[in-house]
Amino acid sequence: MNLFNTYISRDIRDLFPSKDVLLPPDVIIKHVYEEQLNVKTEDIYKLNLISRDRALYDLSKNINSDDDIISGISWTALGGIHTFNGNYREAFSAFNVAFEKSLSKDGITYLYIELSCLLRRLKYENEARSILENILNDTKNINLRHRAITELGTSYEFSNPDKALFYLYKAEKYFRSIKDNERLVPIIRHIGSTYINQKKYNEAQDCFDEAVAISLDNNLLRHYYSCLNDIGWLHVAKGDYEWAKQIYLDLLTYNLSPYSKSLALQNLGYIAYEKKDFKEAISYHSQSLRITRDQDMRDMLFEDYYKLGKSYEHIGETDLADHFYSEGYRELQKEINLGLRLMGYRKSLLDNYVIFLQANQQNPNVKLNDKIFDFTKDKQFKEIRKFFQRSLLVKHLERMPDTNSLCSQLGFDQRTYFNYQKKLDLKRGDVALDVDNPYFDQYLESLAQYPWREANNRFESELYSHLLSRYQFNKKKLAKALGVSYAQVVQKTSKVRIES
Repeated sequence: MNLFNTYISRDIRDLFPSKDVLLPPDVIIKHVYEEQLNVKTEDIYKLNLISRDRALYDLSKNINSDDDIISGISWTALGGIHTFNGNYREAFSAFNVAFEKSLSKDGITYLYIELSCLLRRLKYENEARSILENILNDTKNINLRHRAITELGTSYEFSNPDKALFYLYKAEKYFRSIKDNERLVPIIRHIGSTYINQKKYNEAQDCFDEAVAISLDNNLLRHYYSCLNDIGWLHVAKGDYEWAKQIYLDLLTYNLSPYSKSLALQNLGYIAYEKKDFKEAISYHSQSLRITRDQDMRDMLFEDYYKLGKSYEHIGETDLADHFYSEGYRELQKEINLGLRLMGYRKSLLDNYVIFLQANQQNPNVKLNDKIFDFTKDKQFKEIRKFFQRSLLVKHLERMPDTNSLCSQLGFDQRTYFNYQKKLDLKRGDVALDVDNPYFDQYLESLAQYPWREANNRFESELYSHLLSRYQFNKKKLAKALGVSYAQVVQKTSKVRIES
Protein backbone atom coordinates (compact mmCIF):
# COMPACT_ATOMS: atom_id res chain seq x y z
CA MET A 1 0.00 0.00 0.00
CA ASN A 2 1.44 3.40 -0.97
CA LEU A 3 0.87 5.48 2.14
CA PHE A 4 2.75 8.49 0.84
CA ASN A 5 -0.26 9.65 -1.15
CA THR A 6 -2.20 10.12 2.07
CA TYR A 7 -0.29 12.98 3.68
CA ILE A 8 3.09 13.28 1.99
CA SER A 9 4.16 14.77 -1.32
CA ARG A 10 6.69 13.17 -3.62
CA ASP A 11 9.17 15.88 -2.61
CA ILE A 12 9.23 14.60 0.95
CA ARG A 13 9.64 11.04 -0.20
CA ASP A 14 12.85 12.12 -1.92
CA LEU A 15 14.27 12.82 1.54
CA PHE A 16 14.23 9.13 2.45
CA PRO A 17 17.32 6.94 2.03
CA SER A 18 17.17 4.30 -0.67
CA LYS A 19 15.99 0.85 0.34
CA ASP A 20 19.35 -0.75 -0.41
CA VAL A 21 20.94 0.95 2.64
CA LEU A 22 18.14 0.01 5.04
CA LEU A 23 18.38 -2.74 7.63
CA PRO A 24 16.78 -6.20 7.80
CA PRO A 25 14.07 -6.82 10.43
CA ASP A 26 16.24 -8.85 12.82
CA VAL A 27 18.61 -5.90 13.23
CA ILE A 28 15.87 -3.30 13.76
CA ILE A 29 14.58 -4.91 16.97
CA LYS A 30 17.96 -4.68 18.69
CA HIS A 31 18.82 -1.95 21.20
CA VAL A 32 15.22 -1.36 22.29
CA TYR A 33 14.81 -1.77 26.03
CA GLU A 34 11.75 -3.08 27.84
CA GLU A 35 10.49 0.19 29.30
CA GLN A 36 10.30 1.74 25.85
CA LEU A 37 8.32 -1.23 24.53
CA ASN A 38 5.90 -1.08 27.46
CA VAL A 39 5.32 2.66 27.03
CA LYS A 40 4.59 2.29 23.31
CA THR A 41 2.26 -0.65 23.92
CA GLU A 42 0.19 1.32 26.43
CA ASP A 43 0.21 4.28 24.08
CA ILE A 44 -1.25 2.19 21.25
CA TYR A 45 -4.08 1.00 23.49
CA LYS A 46 -4.91 4.55 24.62
CA LEU A 47 -5.10 5.73 21.02
CA ASN A 48 -7.68 3.00 20.34
CA LEU A 49 -5.54 1.65 17.52
CA ILE A 50 -5.97 -1.89 18.83
CA SER A 51 -8.44 -3.06 21.46
CA ARG A 52 -7.04 -4.50 24.67
CA ASP A 53 -8.47 -7.94 23.96
CA ARG A 54 -6.07 -8.33 21.05
CA ALA A 55 -2.55 -9.60 21.66
CA LEU A 56 0.02 -6.81 21.77
CA TYR A 57 2.05 -7.65 24.84
CA ASP A 58 5.40 -7.77 23.02
CA LEU A 59 6.00 -5.41 20.11
CA SER A 60 9.25 -7.11 19.16
CA LYS A 61 7.32 -10.37 18.58
CA ASN A 62 4.23 -8.85 17.04
CA ILE A 63 6.17 -7.34 14.14
CA ASN A 64 5.98 -10.83 12.59
CA SER A 65 2.23 -11.20 13.12
CA ASP A 66 0.10 -12.38 10.19
CA ASP A 67 -2.32 -9.59 11.12
CA ASP A 68 -1.22 -6.57 9.07
CA ILE A 69 -2.73 -4.12 11.55
CA ILE A 70 -0.85 -5.54 14.53
CA SER A 71 2.35 -5.96 12.53
CA GLY A 72 2.18 -2.50 10.91
CA ILE A 73 1.46 -0.66 14.14
CA SER A 74 4.25 -2.60 15.88
CA TRP A 75 6.74 -1.60 13.20
CA THR A 76 5.56 2.01 13.48
CA ALA A 77 6.10 1.94 17.25
CA LEU A 78 9.62 0.55 16.78
CA GLY A 79 10.31 3.35 14.30
CA GLY A 80 9.18 5.85 16.94
CA ILE A 81 11.49 4.32 19.56
CA HIS A 82 14.48 4.43 17.22
CA THR A 83 13.65 8.05 16.35
CA PHE A 84 13.74 8.92 20.05
CA ASN A 85 17.08 7.14 20.44
CA GLY A 86 18.55 8.90 17.41
CA ASN A 87 18.95 5.69 15.39
CA TYR A 88 17.71 7.14 12.12
CA ARG A 89 18.70 4.24 9.89
CA GLU A 90 16.74 1.83 12.10
CA ALA A 91 13.81 4.26 12.25
CA PHE A 92 13.56 4.61 8.48
CA SER A 93 13.95 0.84 8.12
CA ALA A 94 11.05 0.19 10.52
CA PHE A 95 8.81 2.78 8.86
CA ASN A 96 9.55 1.31 5.44
CA VAL A 97 8.29 -2.08 6.61
CA ALA A 98 5.16 -0.41 8.03
CA PHE A 99 4.52 1.23 4.63
CA GLU A 100 3.94 -2.20 3.12
CA LYS A 101 1.18 -3.15 5.59
CA SER A 102 -2.55 -2.68 5.13
CA LEU A 103 -3.33 -0.31 7.98
CA SER A 104 -6.58 1.31 9.02
CA LYS A 105 -6.93 5.05 8.50
CA ASP A 106 -6.11 5.67 12.17
CA GLY A 107 -3.13 3.36 11.81
CA ILE A 108 -1.87 5.41 8.86
CA THR A 109 -2.36 8.60 10.86
CA TYR A 110 -0.36 7.13 13.76
CA LEU A 111 2.41 6.20 11.31
CA TYR A 112 2.63 9.75 10.00
CA ILE A 113 2.66 11.32 13.45
CA GLU A 114 5.63 9.13 14.34
CA LEU A 115 7.23 9.90 10.96
CA SER A 116 6.83 13.65 11.54
CA CYS A 117 8.96 13.29 14.68
CA LEU A 118 11.75 11.73 12.62
CA LEU A 119 11.58 14.46 9.97
CA ARG A 120 11.67 17.11 12.69
CA ARG A 121 14.77 15.51 14.24
CA LEU A 122 16.46 15.85 10.85
CA LYS A 123 15.47 19.55 10.69
CA TYR A 124 12.78 19.11 8.06
CA GLU A 125 10.42 21.14 10.24
CA ASN A 126 8.25 22.51 7.45
CA GLU A 127 7.63 19.04 6.02
CA ALA A 128 6.85 17.65 9.47
CA ARG A 129 4.40 20.46 10.20
CA SER A 130 2.75 19.99 6.83
CA ILE A 131 2.03 16.37 7.73
CA LEU A 132 0.63 17.32 11.15
CA GLU A 133 -1.56 20.12 9.78
CA ASN A 134 -3.00 17.73 7.17
CA ILE A 135 -3.76 15.25 9.93
CA LEU A 136 -5.67 17.95 11.85
CA ASN A 137 -7.78 18.60 8.77
CA ASP A 138 -8.45 14.94 8.11
CA THR A 139 -8.62 12.70 11.17
CA LYS A 140 -11.71 12.21 13.31
CA ASN A 141 -9.86 10.36 16.11
CA ILE A 142 -9.76 13.00 18.84
CA ASN A 143 -6.80 11.41 20.64
CA LEU A 144 -4.75 11.36 17.45
CA ARG A 145 -5.78 14.95 16.71
CA HIS A 146 -4.45 16.10 20.06
CA ARG A 147 -1.32 14.03 19.59
CA ALA A 148 -0.73 15.94 16.35
CA ILE A 149 -1.42 19.23 18.19
CA THR A 150 1.18 18.26 20.80
CA GLU A 151 3.80 17.51 18.15
CA LEU A 152 3.05 20.82 16.41
CA GLY A 153 3.67 22.57 19.70
CA THR A 154 7.00 20.86 20.33
CA SER A 155 8.09 21.61 16.76
CA TYR A 156 7.93 25.34 17.57
CA GLU A 157 9.53 25.09 21.03
CA PHE A 158 12.77 26.79 19.98
CA SER A 159 11.84 28.66 16.81
CA ASN A 160 8.55 30.27 17.85
CA PRO A 161 7.80 29.94 21.60
CA ASP A 162 4.49 31.82 21.40
CA LYS A 163 3.18 29.45 18.74
CA ALA A 164 4.51 26.49 20.72
CA LEU A 165 2.59 27.61 23.80
CA PHE A 166 -0.59 28.08 21.75
CA TYR A 167 -0.58 24.43 20.64
CA LEU A 168 0.78 22.98 23.88
CA TYR A 169 -1.84 24.69 26.06
CA LYS A 170 -4.52 23.44 23.67
CA ALA A 171 -3.26 19.88 24.10
CA GLU A 172 -2.82 20.36 27.85
CA LYS A 173 -6.45 21.39 28.25
CA TYR A 174 -7.68 18.27 26.45
CA PHE A 175 -5.51 15.69 28.23
CA ARG A 176 -6.27 17.31 31.59
CA SER A 177 -10.00 17.05 30.84
CA ILE A 178 -9.78 13.29 30.19
CA LYS A 179 -7.36 12.78 33.12
CA ASP A 180 -4.68 11.19 30.92
CA ASN A 181 -1.76 12.02 33.19
CA GLU A 182 0.71 9.95 31.13
CA ARG A 183 0.20 12.45 28.32
CA LEU A 184 -0.44 15.50 30.49
CA VAL A 185 2.86 15.47 32.38
CA PRO A 186 5.13 15.56 29.28
CA ILE A 187 3.06 18.40 27.83
CA ILE A 188 3.40 20.46 31.03
CA ARG A 189 7.15 19.74 30.92
CA HIS A 190 7.33 20.99 27.32
CA ILE A 191 5.48 24.15 28.35
CA GLY A 192 8.05 24.63 31.11
CA SER A 193 10.93 24.12 28.68
CA THR A 194 9.40 26.67 26.32
CA TYR A 195 9.29 29.18 29.17
CA ILE A 196 12.99 28.50 29.80
CA ASN A 197 13.67 29.43 26.17
CA GLN A 198 11.83 32.69 26.84
CA LYS A 199 13.83 33.17 30.07
CA LYS A 200 10.56 33.13 32.04
CA TYR A 201 12.06 31.08 34.82
CA ASN A 202 9.30 31.51 37.42
CA GLU A 203 6.67 30.26 34.98
CA ALA A 204 8.92 27.34 34.09
CA GLN A 205 9.36 26.44 37.76
CA ASP A 206 5.59 26.49 38.28
CA CYS A 207 5.15 24.05 35.39
CA PHE A 208 7.79 21.66 36.67
CA ASP A 209 6.41 21.79 40.22
CA GLU A 210 2.97 20.81 38.94
CA ALA A 211 4.43 18.05 36.76
CA VAL A 212 6.31 16.66 39.79
CA ALA A 213 3.15 16.71 41.90
CA ILE A 214 1.06 14.89 39.28
CA SER A 215 3.83 12.33 38.73
CA LEU A 216 4.17 11.53 42.44
CA ASP A 217 0.40 11.47 43.06
CA ASN A 218 -0.04 8.93 40.26
CA ASN A 219 3.16 6.92 40.82
CA LEU A 220 4.55 7.94 37.44
CA LEU A 221 8.19 7.48 38.40
CA ARG A 222 9.49 7.65 34.84
CA HIS A 223 7.95 11.11 34.46
CA TYR A 224 9.11 12.15 37.92
CA TYR A 225 12.73 11.46 36.96
CA SER A 226 12.26 13.45 33.76
CA CYS A 227 10.84 16.36 35.78
CA LEU A 228 13.92 16.36 38.02
CA ASN A 229 16.09 16.50 34.91
CA ASP A 230 14.08 19.51 33.67
CA ILE A 231 14.43 21.30 37.01
CA GLY A 232 18.17 20.71 36.86
CA TRP A 233 18.27 22.24 33.40
CA LEU A 234 16.27 25.23 34.62
CA HIS A 235 19.04 25.92 37.12
CA VAL A 236 21.66 25.48 34.39
CA ALA A 237 19.82 28.10 32.30
CA LYS A 238 19.83 30.44 35.31
CA GLY A 239 23.55 29.84 35.88
CA ASP A 240 23.01 28.00 39.18
CA TYR A 241 25.50 25.30 38.28
CA GLU A 242 26.10 23.95 41.78
CA TRP A 243 22.38 23.56 42.46
CA ALA A 244 21.88 21.88 39.10
CA LYS A 245 24.83 19.57 39.73
CA GLN A 246 23.37 18.38 43.02
CA ILE A 247 20.01 17.66 41.38
CA TYR A 248 21.69 15.47 38.75
CA LEU A 249 23.85 13.69 41.34
CA ASP A 250 20.73 12.94 43.38
CA LEU A 251 18.96 11.76 40.23
CA LEU A 252 21.69 9.18 39.61
CA THR A 253 20.81 7.47 42.92
CA TYR A 254 17.47 6.31 41.45
CA ASN A 255 16.85 3.22 39.34
CA LEU A 256 16.93 5.05 36.01
CA SER A 257 16.44 3.79 32.46
CA PRO A 258 19.59 3.81 30.29
CA TYR A 259 18.39 6.97 28.55
CA SER A 260 17.65 8.88 31.77
CA LYS A 261 20.93 7.84 33.38
CA SER A 262 22.97 8.85 30.36
CA LEU A 263 21.11 12.18 30.14
CA ALA A 264 21.92 12.98 33.78
CA LEU A 265 25.60 12.11 33.21
CA GLN A 266 25.75 14.24 30.08
CA ASN A 267 24.21 17.19 31.90
CA LEU A 268 26.83 16.81 34.62
CA GLY A 269 29.44 16.72 31.87
CA TYR A 270 27.96 19.86 30.35
CA ILE A 271 28.18 21.71 33.67
CA ALA A 272 31.80 20.63 34.18
CA TYR A 273 32.72 21.63 30.63
CA GLU A 274 31.12 25.07 31.02
CA LYS A 275 33.11 25.55 34.24
CA LYS A 276 36.26 24.51 32.33
CA ASP A 277 36.74 21.53 34.60
CA PHE A 278 37.63 19.33 31.65
CA LYS A 279 38.86 16.35 33.65
CA GLU A 280 35.50 16.12 35.43
CA ALA A 281 33.71 16.52 32.10
CA ILE A 282 35.77 13.59 30.79
CA SER A 283 34.73 11.47 33.76
CA TYR A 284 31.01 12.05 33.25
CA HIS A 285 31.04 11.70 29.47
CA SER A 286 33.13 8.52 29.73
CA GLN A 287 30.46 7.01 31.99
CA SER A 288 27.73 8.14 29.60
CA LEU A 289 29.62 6.75 26.59
CA ARG A 290 29.57 3.26 28.07
CA ILE A 291 25.75 3.47 28.11
CA THR A 292 25.15 5.22 24.80
CA ARG A 293 27.53 2.88 22.99
CA ASP A 294 26.07 -0.25 24.59
CA GLN A 295 22.46 0.85 23.96
CA ASP A 296 23.25 2.38 20.55
CA MET A 297 21.58 5.69 21.43
CA ARG A 298 23.22 7.57 18.63
CA ASP A 299 22.13 11.16 19.24
CA MET A 300 23.69 10.98 22.68
CA LEU A 301 26.60 8.85 21.47
CA PHE A 302 27.90 11.60 19.19
CA GLU A 303 27.62 14.18 21.97
CA ASP A 304 29.85 11.96 24.14
CA TYR A 305 32.45 11.49 21.42
CA TYR A 306 32.47 15.20 20.63
CA LYS A 307 32.75 16.35 24.26
CA LEU A 308 35.46 13.78 25.06
CA GLY A 309 37.47 14.85 22.02
CA LYS A 310 37.12 18.54 22.89
CA SER A 311 37.89 18.01 26.58
CA TYR A 312 41.05 15.99 25.92
CA GLU A 313 42.08 18.62 23.38
CA HIS A 314 41.68 21.34 26.02
CA ILE A 315 44.00 19.58 28.48
CA GLY A 316 46.59 18.89 25.77
CA GLU A 317 46.05 15.13 25.46
CA THR A 318 46.04 15.14 21.66
CA ASP A 319 46.43 11.36 21.27
CA LEU A 320 43.31 10.74 23.37
CA ALA A 321 41.46 13.55 21.62
CA ASP A 322 42.31 11.93 18.29
CA HIS A 323 41.12 8.56 19.62
CA PHE A 324 37.63 9.81 20.48
CA TYR A 325 37.27 12.06 17.43
CA SER A 326 38.32 9.23 15.10
CA GLU A 327 36.16 6.64 16.89
CA GLY A 328 33.17 8.97 16.60
CA TYR A 329 33.96 9.57 12.95
CA ARG A 330 34.01 5.82 12.27
CA GLU A 331 30.51 5.64 13.73
CA LEU A 332 29.50 8.64 11.64
CA GLN A 333 30.65 6.94 8.45
CA LYS A 334 27.94 4.32 9.00
CA GLU A 335 25.35 7.07 8.49
CA ILE A 336 26.89 9.17 5.72
CA ASN A 337 25.73 6.78 3.00
CA LEU A 338 22.11 7.32 4.07
CA GLY A 339 22.20 10.73 2.40
CA LEU A 340 20.72 12.48 5.45
CA ARG A 341 21.67 15.85 6.85
CA LEU A 342 24.38 15.83 9.51
CA MET A 343 22.85 17.84 12.33
CA GLY A 344 23.70 18.77 15.91
CA TYR A 345 26.60 16.93 17.49
CA ARG A 346 27.08 14.81 14.37
CA LYS A 347 28.06 17.92 12.43
CA SER A 348 30.03 19.38 15.35
CA LEU A 349 32.03 16.16 15.61
CA LEU A 350 32.81 16.10 11.90
CA ASP A 351 33.79 19.78 11.72
CA ASN A 352 35.99 19.70 14.81
CA TYR A 353 37.70 16.47 13.80
CA VAL A 354 38.83 18.00 10.51
CA ILE A 355 40.03 21.18 12.26
CA PHE A 356 41.81 19.05 14.86
CA LEU A 357 43.61 17.01 12.19
CA GLN A 358 44.73 20.13 10.40
CA ALA A 359 46.01 21.75 13.60
CA ASN A 360 47.95 18.67 14.69
CA GLN A 361 49.87 17.75 11.52
CA GLN A 362 53.35 19.01 10.71
CA ASN A 363 52.36 20.01 7.19
CA PRO A 364 48.56 19.93 7.26
CA ASN A 365 47.91 21.65 3.94
CA VAL A 366 49.79 19.08 1.91
CA LYS A 367 48.32 16.10 3.74
CA LEU A 368 44.81 17.47 3.83
CA ASN A 369 44.83 18.52 0.18
CA ASP A 370 45.46 14.88 -0.74
CA LYS A 371 42.32 13.97 1.20
CA ILE A 372 40.24 16.95 0.07
CA PHE A 373 40.84 16.25 -3.61
CA ASP A 374 40.80 12.48 -3.36
CA PHE A 375 37.52 12.41 -5.32
CA THR A 376 39.24 13.84 -8.41
CA LYS A 377 41.23 10.70 -9.21
CA ASP A 378 40.67 9.38 -12.74
CA LYS A 379 38.14 12.14 -13.50
CA GLN A 380 38.23 14.81 -16.15
CA PHE A 381 37.79 18.49 -15.37
CA LYS A 382 34.14 18.78 -16.48
CA GLU A 383 33.08 15.96 -14.15
CA ILE A 384 35.14 17.38 -11.28
CA ARG A 385 33.71 20.87 -11.71
CA LYS A 386 30.14 19.59 -11.91
CA PHE A 387 30.56 17.59 -8.72
CA PHE A 388 32.10 20.59 -6.93
CA GLN A 389 29.43 23.05 -8.09
CA ARG A 390 26.63 20.67 -7.23
CA SER A 391 28.05 20.06 -3.76
CA LEU A 392 28.64 23.75 -3.09
CA LEU A 393 25.16 24.76 -4.24
CA VAL A 394 23.50 22.16 -2.01
CA LYS A 395 25.68 23.34 0.89
CA HIS A 396 24.17 26.80 0.37
CA LEU A 397 20.66 25.35 0.05
CA GLU A 398 21.02 23.59 3.40
CA ARG A 399 21.78 26.94 5.02
CA MET A 400 19.44 29.18 3.05
CA PRO A 401 16.41 27.52 1.39
CA ASP A 402 14.86 30.90 0.46
CA THR A 403 15.67 31.54 -3.23
CA ASN A 404 15.93 35.35 -3.00
CA SER A 405 18.34 35.25 -0.06
CA LEU A 406 20.33 32.47 -1.73
CA CYS A 407 20.78 34.39 -4.97
CA SER A 408 21.81 37.51 -3.05
CA GLN A 409 24.45 35.52 -1.17
CA LEU A 410 25.79 33.89 -4.35
CA GLY A 411 25.77 37.08 -6.39
CA PHE A 412 23.55 36.06 -9.30
CA ASP A 413 19.90 36.37 -10.35
CA GLN A 414 17.15 33.74 -10.08
CA ARG A 415 17.34 32.85 -13.75
CA THR A 416 21.02 31.94 -13.36
CA TYR A 417 20.21 29.95 -10.25
CA PHE A 418 17.52 27.89 -12.01
CA ASN A 419 19.87 27.31 -14.94
CA TYR A 420 22.47 25.90 -12.55
CA GLN A 421 19.82 23.81 -10.84
CA LYS A 422 18.90 22.24 -14.18
CA LYS A 423 22.48 21.86 -15.39
CA LEU A 424 23.60 20.18 -12.15
CA ASP A 425 20.58 17.81 -11.99
CA LEU A 426 19.59 19.12 -8.57
CA LYS A 427 16.36 18.13 -6.90
CA ARG A 428 14.96 18.60 -3.43
CA GLY A 429 16.46 16.32 -0.82
CA ASP A 430 19.90 15.99 -2.43
CA VAL A 431 22.86 16.18 -0.06
CA ALA A 432 26.18 17.85 -0.62
CA LEU A 433 28.44 14.83 -0.28
CA ASP A 434 28.22 11.96 -2.72
CA VAL A 435 31.41 10.52 -1.22
CA ASP A 436 32.39 9.71 2.37
CA ASN A 437 34.85 12.61 2.67
CA PRO A 438 34.67 14.88 5.75
CA TYR A 439 37.71 16.83 4.52
CA PHE A 440 35.93 17.86 1.34
CA ASP A 441 32.84 18.79 3.36
CA GLN A 442 34.94 21.04 5.61
CA TYR A 443 36.56 22.54 2.50
CA LEU A 444 33.11 23.37 1.12
CA GLU A 445 32.29 25.12 4.40
CA SER A 446 35.36 27.33 3.97
CA LEU A 447 34.30 28.31 0.43
CA ALA A 448 30.62 28.87 1.24
CA GLN A 449 31.45 32.31 2.66
CA TYR A 450 32.37 33.64 -0.81
CA PRO A 451 30.14 34.64 -3.76
CA TRP A 452 29.66 31.92 -6.37
CA ARG A 453 32.22 33.16 -8.90
CA GLU A 454 34.96 33.76 -6.34
CA ALA A 455 34.38 30.36 -4.71
CA ASN A 456 34.67 28.65 -8.11
CA ASN A 457 37.84 30.57 -8.98
CA ARG A 458 39.44 29.64 -5.67
CA PHE A 459 38.50 26.00 -6.15
CA GLU A 460 39.91 25.81 -9.67
CA SER A 461 43.12 27.53 -8.66
CA GLU A 462 43.70 25.20 -5.72
CA LEU A 463 42.67 22.15 -7.75
CA TYR A 464 45.12 22.83 -10.57
CA SER A 465 47.91 23.63 -8.10
CA HIS A 466 47.35 20.35 -6.30
CA LEU A 467 47.03 18.24 -9.44
CA LEU A 468 50.13 19.78 -10.99
CA SER A 469 52.22 18.34 -8.16
CA ARG A 470 50.44 14.98 -8.64
CA TYR A 471 51.68 14.96 -12.27
CA GLN A 472 55.24 16.00 -11.35
CA PHE A 473 54.59 19.51 -12.71
CA ASN A 474 54.14 18.18 -16.25
CA LYS A 475 51.46 20.48 -17.64
CA LYS A 476 50.94 18.51 -20.84
CA LYS A 477 50.21 15.31 -18.90
CA LEU A 478 47.85 17.23 -16.62
CA ALA A 479 46.01 18.74 -19.59
CA LYS A 480 45.54 15.31 -21.15
CA ALA A 481 44.36 13.77 -17.86
CA LEU A 482 41.79 16.53 -17.29
CA GLY A 483 40.63 16.68 -20.91
CA VAL A 484 41.42 20.39 -21.22
CA SER A 485 43.75 22.43 -23.40
CA TYR A 486 47.40 22.98 -22.54
CA ALA A 487 46.75 26.74 -22.62
CA GLN A 488 44.11 26.39 -19.91
CA VAL A 489 46.51 24.53 -17.63
CA VAL A 490 49.17 27.19 -18.21
CA GLN A 491 46.68 29.93 -17.35
CA LYS A 492 45.40 28.22 -14.20
CA THR A 493 48.87 27.35 -12.89
CA SER A 494 50.72 30.55 -13.83
CA LYS A 495 51.19 31.47 -10.15
CA VAL A 496 52.21 28.00 -8.98
CA ARG A 497 55.78 27.97 -7.66
CA ILE A 498 57.74 24.77 -8.28
CA GLU A 499 59.54 23.71 -5.13
CA SER A 500 63.22 22.91 -5.61
